[in-house]
Amino acid sequence: MMSDRKSARRTAVKIYFKGKDISKDLSKYLLSLSFTDKEEDETDDISITLDDRDGKWIKDWLNTGKTANTKAEAVTKKGGVMAGNIVQFKGGPVYISSSAEEPTVTRDSSKCKCTSANGNAHPYHLISQDGKKVYGWVNAEDVEGEMVTVKKTANRKTEKRAFKGTEIQVKVIQKNPYSDGKDKVLDCGVFEIDSVSYTGPPQKLSIKATSIPYKSKLRQTRHSRTWENTTLKNIGAKLAGSSGMKFMYLSSSNPTYKRKEQVNMTDIAFLKKMCKKAGISLKVTSKKLVLFDAAEYEKKPEVKKIKAGKGNILSYSFSTKTADTAYSSCHVVYTDPVTKKTIEATYTPKNANSDGQKLEVKQKVSSAAEAKELARKSLRAKNKSETTAEFTLVGDVDYVAGITVRVYGYGEFNGKYIVEEATHSIMGGYKTQIKLRSCLEGY
Repeated sequence: MMSDRKSARRTAVKIYFKGKDISKDLSKYLLSLSFTDKEEDETDDISITLDDRDGKWIKDWLNTGKTANTKAEAVTKKGGVMAGNIVQFKGGPVYISSSAEEPTVTRDSSKCKCTSANGNAHPYHLISQDGKKVYGWVNAEDVEGEMVTVKKTANRKTEKRAFKGTEIQVKVIQKNPYSDGKDKVLDCGVFEIDSVSYTGPPQKLSIKATSIPYKSKLRQTRHSRTWENTTLKNIGAKLAGSSGMKFMYLSSSNPTYKRKEQVNMTDIAFLKKMCKKAGISLKVTSKKLVLFDAAEYEKKPEVKKIKAGKGNILSYSFSTKTADTAYSSCHVVYTDPVTKKTIEATYTPKNANSDGQKLEVKQKVSSAAEAKELARKSLRAKNKSETTAEFTLVGDVDYVAGITVRVYGYGEFNGKYIVEEATHSIMGGYKTQIKLRSCLEGY
């Protein structure tokens, strides 16, 4: 996308509702928008808050107001009995006044015009239209509306309302950020509305949406079943397909299983459990289920640099801990209950601290090679949270979960980090908050 080189730098938001661009309609009501992109184990989500002091959105949430498919059709129905209408007199006594005690005459059925109506004993004054000589007041039970055919026009409105499960898509656009006429775009992806809330005063409408479809079997339905002679990739592909989602497997390793039990668990919970044991990360984004190896992502070149003292840094914090994180090695052991054969392996990364603790893991493995790979991934799972950081920056669409950055000027905290979570917030201005963890060298 391009902008005029001379135009001021600014941030725009594109919001699509059921595929239709509603950005212009929402722009003057938009109070805030927040998109959170997560690296693993959790879904991406987005929240939108609208000013609704005039009640526009709560009364008719995003109604286009356009009519379509106008159709006229003939409808036959019984008309009302009221002054001015043509009615059917069924036959009976006719009175000289609406309150007379005795009838003047009795007449046969006749097509009449009702000239007057009141609430007295004989409420309708009729005059024959077919020469049957009805002229006077009659009882209510002796008259009925005539069957008439009218043309009825049906207008079906094209409406868009924020019900749960409704699909929205959001893009954040930085207009001319480097004064070169080039725009930068963050496609946040496709979401389905999960909740709508209304608060006040002042009245505000808040919409929250998630990257897992609202009605998806992946998170709604519990299953009990057995998986036999399969792989993690095959399990993930089948679960994604049954939920109508695309599937990506981005790892060089693909664990195999002779038998796995899924007992009264949702598919997403079962898959998370399997991935955690295999040392594989899981992400749901824009109708896609993605399984990937975080270690392979950490090896990728840095996309951004964060240097202390730069004006784009609004705040920062670093943290390091040793409790249940700073392990020097991992030992995996498994003894087959039938053969009594023991399989074990130890993994120690390069430059490991010789004074560190050893992580002990007891889990079923079929070979020493599998035990060593499990030891490596188990050690990563524990140690990856040893050093973390958070930055709040001037808004930048380049920061997304899974990219690596190089941090300078912070002493012992310098180094290569991977973005675990990026939150892009627009509320008056545009800010990006990122959560980082230090990349693990060598494993």
